[in-house]
Amino acid sequence: MDEAQGHIGENIETIVLFAILALFLNMIAKSKGFFTLPPPGPFSKQQIFGRQVASCFGIYLSYSLLLAPFITYLCKLFYTNIDLPVALISWVQFSTISLILITLFVYAKRQDRTLMKRIWKDYSLPNPSSPLTDWVIGALTWVLGFPVVVVVGELCDTLIYLLFGMQPYEQVAVRYLKMTLESPPMLIIALFTILIAAPVIEEFLFRGMLQTWLKNRLGTKAAILIASMCFALFHLAASQGLGNISLALSLFSFACFLGFIYEKKGSLFASIGLHMTFNAVSTLRILFFSET
Repeated sequence: MDEAQGHIGENIETIVLFAILALFLNMIAKSKGFFTLPPPGPFSKQQIFGRQVASCFGIYLSYSLLLAPFITYLCKLFYTNIDLPVALISWVQFSTISLILITLFVYAKRQDRTLMKRIWKDYSLPNPSSPLTDWVIGALTWVLGFPVVVVVGELCDTLIYLLFGMQPYEQVAVRYLKMTLESPPMLIIALFTILIAAPVIEEFLFRGMLQTWLKNRLGTKAAILIASMCFALFHLAASQGLGNISLALSLFSFACFLGFIYEKKGSLFASIGLHMTFNAVSTLRILFFSET
């Protein structure tokens, strides 16, 4: 009982601290006009078709949900032990993510070049900045988004613990990263996937394609919310159980910042910068501050 009360007490302290921090920082940002979106430029409504969005997601899902599990299944047929070695799992992961990157690149090259350029960077917006500046601004937005994500996550974890007695869980990505810690080559593959490939792929899919397509039909705010919800749902896994509730709401709040900064700067470089920073900080916490 004392341990449970201590766990809840620590969670409440974290929630209060980060809630105050989130409120303070975001109120300052709002007072400075940061949360004001620019007026749409003459080329803001990129004419993305539903079939293009479906094709991009089809590429992503066919490799990640069909090809990768099929390769893993074949490996298990020729491997006598119950668990596959970490090296083999890592190479399957690396091959899958590389194929997704290459195939999406080839598909984008076959589309309207002007359209693809505007998805990555809309220079028709007032006072456009360079892609590098966009990336830096996106990375700095982590300061605003991270406290909000922590509050949402800790609040959900506390409620789940009180209602169901469930202890904190580990995400699939976290378990995968920890599996590679004893093998430097495999760790490099994991870091490439988490810090570079995943942010680029997911931002192109969810912000560049899906959010832009939704914006042309439902408006900016609705597009951000729906794309953020889809982003959160795509990260759920059966092995996480009730932890999916906390994960979904945390990622939804994070994705709202991703969607906003994409519209704010009209640039995928901005949302990629925020996404990379968020993943990098989370990775550093696992590598240097994890108890296990």
